Amino acid sequence: MGSIDDQSKLIDSIREKSILLSLPKEKIETPATDRINFERDLNYFHVMDHNEPHAIRRRAILEKYPDIQKLFKREPYSSMFFVVLIHIIQIFMCYVIKNYEWSWGGVVLFALTIGAIFNHGLFVLYHDITHFNCFASTRNNQLAAIFTNLPQIIPSAVAFGRYHRDHHFYMGDPLLDPDIPTVIEINFFKTTLRRLCFICLLPFFYALRPYFKKPKSISPMEVLNIISCAIYGYLIYHFFTIKALIYLTASTYFGLSVHPVSAHVIAEHYEFNKSQDTYSYYGWLNWINFNMGYHVEHHDFPSVPWYNLPRVREIAPDFYNNLPTIDSYVKVILKYIFDGNIGPWARIAVGENKNFFRTVNKKTK
Repeated sequence: MGSIDDQSKLIDSIREKSILLSLPKEKIETPATDRINFERDLNYFHVMDHNEPHAIRRRAILEKYPDIQKLFKREPYSSMFFVVLIHIIQIFMCYVIKNYEWSWGGVVLFALTIGAIFNHGLFVLYHDITHFNCFASTRNNQLAAIFTNLPQIIPSAVAFGRYHRDHHFYMGDPLLDPDIPTVIEINFFKTTLRRLCFICLLPFFYALRPYFKKPKSISPMEVLNIISCAIYGYLIYHFFTIKALIYLTASTYFGLSVHPVSAHVIAEHYEFNKSQDTYSYYGWLNWINFNMGYHVEHHDFPSVPWYNLPRVREIAPDFYNNLPTIDSYVKVILKYIFDGNIGPWARIAVGENKNFFRTVNKKTK
């Protein structure tokens, strides 16, 4: 293993801009969530000159640690075991809701506290499956993603996979990255109350934003996804009553909005630490979030399945250990809502469209 100085020189020789590319020589102990008070433009993103950083890092890491390629493993058992297990648990919960005549308040409360964890887990699992890390064929991965999506009721898996690939390929591009907020979001969500609304409506922004940025024509597998979820939802309603259907739907909503397990959506790429594009979280919630916190590792190697992501950091510690990390998902939510430094503008813009929204703003003023 080379020294930190050697590794920094290796990446600096490629491009020196993002902290992901110009590695700190010593470990930064202060969590990224406590490093947000730096001067920034609250009307636009932080524009930087480097290219998408993870492709650059990937080449450098593989040059030094070629054994990481052994972690590029496709096998269905690890993911599908948990998919089936969560299916069984959620159907059992629907049975309990029907037979024990739960109140509406009890249904909503249980969806918020427990159901959200399970349905968010399904989201994380189909996120990994849509990276084609489960089966060898694209078709089988898409079918597995559709099956995973069923208890969430809202059809999303196939469409998510199609647009999420753009997020990886164009990360940081304001026009092509569907994860980057739009100019309307930047200008509107300025106050604490509005940012709270943003968190509450996060599933809708996450799902609908790609269709306003660069919509794709709907695919046959997306149609199958929609039909499958509609049939599943009807069967839940028919056999377990409307309360069970609402429980599953509410579990999906809470699991992607106000619940701590979903805070990774904010934690992953918002600029908590100056000039850092992506963040990892190494806390205990990775046990129920299927290692979603290992997000720098995931973007470096999307072909590494969720259960192997900790091994990436173990093999190449000099690329990860000195980076500021997220220490608390609860803190992420609170900082986003109450601290005026963090909002839809707190992203790093790179690529050929990095000034796109700034140009739009000038034209509309």
